[in-house]
Amino acid sequence: MKRFIIILILSFVTIQSQAQFLERSEFGVTVGVGNYFGDINPKYNFYKTNLMIGAIYRYNINPRWVLKASAMFGKVEAYDADFDNIRNLNFESKVNELALSCEFNFFDYQTGSRQHRITPYIFGGIGVFFFNPKTEITDPLSMEKQWVELQTLSTEGQGMPGYDSPYSLVNVAVPFGLGLKVSISKRVCIGMEWGIRMTFTDYLDDVSKDYVDRAELTSWSGDLGVAASDRTYEIIPNTYNQAGSMRGNPKVNDWYQFFGLTITTKLNYFKSKCNTF
Repeated sequence: MKRFIIILILSFVTIQSQAQFLERSEFGVTVGVGNYFGDINPKYNFYKTNLMIGAIYRYNINPRWVLKASAMFGKVEAYDADFDNIRNLNFESKVNELALSCEFNFFDYQTGSRQHRITPYIFGGIGVFFFNPKTEITDPLSMEKQWVELQTLSTEGQGMPGYDSPYSLVNVAVPFGLGLKVSISKRVCIGMEWGIRMTFTDYLDDVSKDYVDRAELTSWSGDLGVAASDRTYEIIPNTYNQAGSMRGNPKVNDWYQFFGLTITTKLNYFKSKCNTF
């Protein structure tokens, strides 16, 4: 009899804990646009925005504090030609991000509540993102246009003797920003969010330091590497930048941002659906 009572109590606690977990948990999607700031786009604006989508999970600790896990997928790009810069570099890169952050609601909020159904919030956290800058260039040998991965071409001498190691295509980001969330039913929340990502790399665009010696770069990564490193000749024929002259600004790392809409639903919505069946 005692064993039965203990099992009954443990089962009740487990059910209650599960119910509380589902009641506080929300899962959903986010859709919007994103872009990057850096050497090729020095202006903090919405230049060259591209579609970004993602999935989010929220755990509401209490009406003010929320833990959030997110996965974001998108693309960033920029072109010197859009800024009349004769350096003439350009790039595009997919950006895939995984992040964990904390939200603070300015007002008490609970999805499904009529009294606490709307609040602005701020958030901050830590994440990791994956990128791989590419550019479209005319191959000096075949004279055909093709997309090439820039990191492997050592455009600033990365990996060559006497230069820095190749930059990693995986880096840390610090997401932070603000948003607004509104409860529109017992289980559904919609919102808007603007978030900026501070990164710890200056190579999201493959531009950071100085031009390297053309002969050294040719022997290391061939004519394609040289062509991708210095593209001023495409604007001014037979014009090339001297080794050691500034190609980018290494004092400021690259950033990217996201602005979009979110929609989440409480996980107990799916539980109630299953119970109905």
